[in-house]
Amino acid sequence: MIVAPLSLSNVLTVVFAISCLSIMMAQARAGIVRTWRLAMPAVFAAVVAIVLLAGVFEATLAHDGEWLAGLALGGLIGHVCGRHLSVEIDRVWGLVRVSRTIDDVAAGAGLVLLSFVDFASAALRSPVIHPVHVAAAAAFCAGFIGFRAIAIMARSSHATHVELHGRR
Repeated sequence: MIVAPLSLSNVLTVVFAISCLSIMMAQARAGIVRTWRLAMPAVFAAVVAIVLLAGVFEATLAHDGEWLAGLALGGLIGHVCGRHLSVEIDRVWGLVRVSRTIDDVAAGAGLVLLSFVDFASAALRSPVIHPVHVAAAAAFCAGFIGFRAIAIMARSSHATHVELHGRR
């Protein structure tokens, strides 16, 4: 099995995954965030998932299918979770308050763990976990984070207005 040597892409993958998790945790603590900021962790998660997919050298259609299945399953679960969350929307100021849950932080922590597994594999020049499975699991986490954010943002267009400005 071919594993690329440790490089800047491994370091950046870890940085993006930690950034994703830290933004998600900050949003969970603050409670009220701007609607567009819900997309930031999803962007970072997508970058991590795509970079980990690009790190699979012995790619086949089955490997790509596993990555796409992880993305689709994570997206489906994330969409369902996003549709069932308690959300308050201030459409005037573009603010959102999402009820506190552990699922988003768990997906972000999973992404960080997977990026560290990729980093360790590159540092050791031997796969800790097969890179295909790491990439598919990262796609699952990214799909969950992204489609959860999309579901919440979609709900913001027709949710009942609640005054959130100044209620931090």
